[in-house]
Amino acid sequence: MRIDRISYIVYYKNKEAIKKVEQLDVNVTYNSTRLKFLTIYFDRANEKDIKRKLEQMKGIIRYEPSLLENQKIIFEV
Repeated sequence: MRIDRISYIVYYKNKEAIKKVEQLDVNVTYNSTRLKFLTIYFDRANEKDIKRKLEQMKGIIRYEPSLLENQKIIFEV
């Protein structure tokens, strides 16, 4: 089975936003409290749904695809 994953950088205003993002169907791999951003991974099939939920969340400043997006990340399970 092949799982196609995508990485995003999410910039936030406060710590409550971190908890909201963690409740989504994503893996939070890095949290920079000083620069206030998260690195998250999720399935590419859920990209539209995750982006829509991030847009509606309070405390999220912006989000963007990670520079790792230039590389194809596929895990075989």
